[in-house]
Amino acid sequence: MRRSRIALAIVVLGILAGCAAQPSTLVRAQRYPVPASFGESLFTAIRDLYGPPAGANLWDCRPTDRHPRPVILLHGIAGNMADNMSGISPFLANEGYCVYALNYGGDPQSIFGGVQDIRLSAIDQFGPFVERVLASTGARQVDVVGHSEGSVMPRYWMRFGNSVHPDGTAKVNTLVGVAPASNGAGLAGYAEAMQRTEPFAGLIRELGTNGCGACPQLMRGSDFFRVLNTAEPQPGERFSGPAQPGVRYLMLATSWDNFVVPYRDGFIDHPQFVNTRLQDVCPINHADHLAIIFDPTTLDLIADMLDPAAPRAVRCVATSPVFPADAQD
Repeated sequence: MRRSRIALAIVVLGILAGCAAQPSTLVRAQRYPVPASFGESLFTAIRDLYGPPAGANLWDCRPTDRHPRPVILLHGIAGNMADNMSGISPFLANEGYCVYALNYGGDPQSIFGGVQDIRLSAIDQFGPFVERVLASTGARQVDVVGHSEGSVMPRYWMRFGNSVHPDGTAKVNTLVGVAPASNGAGLAGYAEAMQRTEPFAGLIRELGTNGCGACPQLMRGSDFFRVLNTAEPQPGERFSGPAQPGVRYLMLATSWDNFVVPYRDGFIDHPQFVNTRLQDVCPINHADHLAIIFDPTTLDLIADMLDPAAPRAVRCVATSPVFPADAQD
């Protein structure tokens, strides 16, 4: 009888120990499918249009020595983390990163985010999210990967938000912009003229005051970009100019972009910025503004930027644009 009780106790303790260790082990060992295209990613996102993409927001994740900084993913305008980040999130999670994503700039019940005033998204949503990620992981810094508007919004927080530790260390180590709207959407050179000419100027103002505060802000020549990119000191800033001291930047553009036209508007002429055109790495790649964030070449270039000590052979894939258009020179 006594032997039976001892055996039972051993079995119970073994089960309890296994249950205690199982969640962490399973989470770290899990491999996530990585969608191969925009279409496949969209189909994946439809399964859960409001939740985080695969591999993201596992709040028990602890960074490793190889990847000591968690990565925050930021969607573009009119998107959300489910549809916009469903390719890069599982890719980075499979690489061993602690990955996080959030929906910002919109009604929580809407799948269309990034539409409110970018300044509010940066200070009221992104900043607190960074603090939560740092507190959860114990990390001192995060890396950020943003698509389109997602490459712009964090730069506002970095310049005007609580983006520096008391010892002066920046809370962001590396910022990667994919199809970046670093200077706004030029709309083939017409953006600035439209903002000065009626009835276009009136329509832009109406758009800004009726549900899409970010829309006029994202146009080239807007007051928002004048403040964000100017080298002149601004009230309440942490630093002057487009780059935060100590931060590494990669702006990855595509000549097939059909939103940021010309694509060079995504580049910033500053020593801390690495400006790269996708086609200079892979000439057969025709990824446009939407397809680029799901593109294998893009994913590899991002991984190289986040972990320059472990360079990889970058895949060159003949990605097709979501909306066919002529390539820019």
